[in-house]
Amino acid sequence: MDNSRNRTGGGFNPSLGFSMNKTVVNGPGGQGTDAGSGTGGKVPGSDFMSNEDIRAFCEHLRKEARNRATERAMDADHLEAVLRTIPGADGTAHGSRARARRVSRWLKKIAAAEKAIQKYSAMVYGTFEREYESDLRKIGKGRHQPPRAAKFGWR
Repeated sequence: MDNSRNRTGGGFNPSLGFSMNKTVVNGPGGQGTDAGSGTGGKVPGSDFMSNEDIRAFCEHLRKEARNRATERAMDADHLEAVLRTIPGADGTAHGSRARARRVSRWLKKIAAAEKAIQKYSAMVYGTFEREYESDLRKIGKGRHQPPRAAKFGWR
């Protein structure tokens, strides 16, 4: 049996590291970004030229905020779990939970803010519909509507 693996004394020894990635885009305006969506890299509906644009914009914000809120909440839990295992200066784990909570608290606040963005972006479109409902009805009647199917009258 090969026992030549590195051992850390039986406990969990987290290694904290830092990495950074830098992306450089060469060329005018970063052509080719987000080519599949047809928006040219812009947020969908950010032209605000129709109620469909406003709805697409609000829906995009809400979906992105939902994903970020979930990720930040998971990041906060993971960070707190890792920091709990780091002993204090005296070598004991006394107080490590409280220190970990104090550090991860700010990441939890970021997750809560993303949830608020999610809620408010849904409220933007609801308020828009309520405030401009009569105008939207007028515009909607001006659009080409398909002819209704004729009713079959037997008399």
